[in-house]
Amino acid sequence: MAMTAPLRPIALAALTTLPLWALPAPTAAAVVGEQRCVAGAVLDGGKGRTADMRLCGSLDNSFLTLSAPARCARSACDVTGTYRMTTRDGRPVASGKLATRTGYPGPGTYRVTVTARVRSAASGLDVRGTWTRTITFTWPKPEPVHTITVNPSVLHPGRTTTVTYTVTRRDLRGDSNARLGMIGEEGKGVRLSSSDRQCTNPLAGAYPSTERRPHVLDCALVDLQPGRPMEVKMRVRLGKDCSTVISKMGYWLPEGQATYNGGMLQGPTLKCEKS
Repeated sequence: MAMTAPLRPIALAALTTLPLWALPAPTAAAVVGEQRCVAGAVLDGGKGRTADMRLCGSLDNSFLTLSAPARCARSACDVTGTYRMTTRDGRPVASGKLATRTGYPGPGTYRVTVTARVRSAASGLDVRGTWTRTITFTWPKPEPVHTITVNPSVLHPGRTTTVTYTVTRRDLRGDSNARLGMIGEEGKGVRLSSSDRQCTNPLAGAYPSTERRPHVLDCALVDLQPGRPMEVKMRVRLGKDCSTVISKMGYWLPEGQATYNGGMLQGPTLKCEKS
C-alpha cells in the first residue's frame, strides 16, 4: 500500500449559530449542525484504485463527531476505523470509533490519528491505512445545561456509603425532566439502592422475570427548574472488591417536533480506595 501526498486543508462554510429554544438563555447557546473538514490522505489500493480521504469534525450541542469520509474513483466506498485525538503537545483528548460521538473539548488545534479501512464492492477496492492530520475548531464550548455534583466521592471495600447527588439546571434550554443513571462495575459485587421513589434498579430480563441489576440505579427526575437544585441520595454497598461508580444524565433539548435533539451529560465518578 502506498500513500500519496495529501491535499491542502480546506474549510467549509462559515459557522452559524442556531437558537435552541424560543426563550433567551442566560448562558451561550450551543452551535448545532456545523462541520469543519481538512484533507486526509489518499490510499492506494493498486490497479489505479484509490481512496481520497478527509478528516471531518461536526458539532451537535456539546458533542463532537469525528469522521473520515472517502471518495473512491467511479464508485461509492465504505469507511470503518478508529481515531485518537490529542492536543498539539500530545495530551490525550478522545479516542474511539469513527463517526461516533464524544464530548466537545472546546476550541483549539488538535492532532488526530486515523486508522481506517476503505472498501468498495463495485471496484473491488479494499485498502487500509493510518495517517495523522491537525484540525482546528473555533466553535465556543457550550455552557452545560445542567451540572451534577456528588458528596462524598470516595468508596471503601466492605462498607456501605450514602452519597448525595445534586442536579442543578442552569438555564431554560432543555426541559424539566431528566434521567440520572449511576453504574458500578459489573461482577464486582457492588450494590446500589435508594429510598427515593424516582429511582429504581432496572430489570435484567424479559417478562415475567423480576430480576434486577443491582449495580445500576436509574432515577427519573421531574420538575427540574433553574434556581431549585434537586438532590438524590444513594446507598453504595461494596463487597471485598473495589468498584468505581460512574454517573451520566440524559435530557431533552426541545426544538419543536424535531426527533434527534437529546443531550447527555457525564457526571462525577465515585472512586474506590482500600482502607
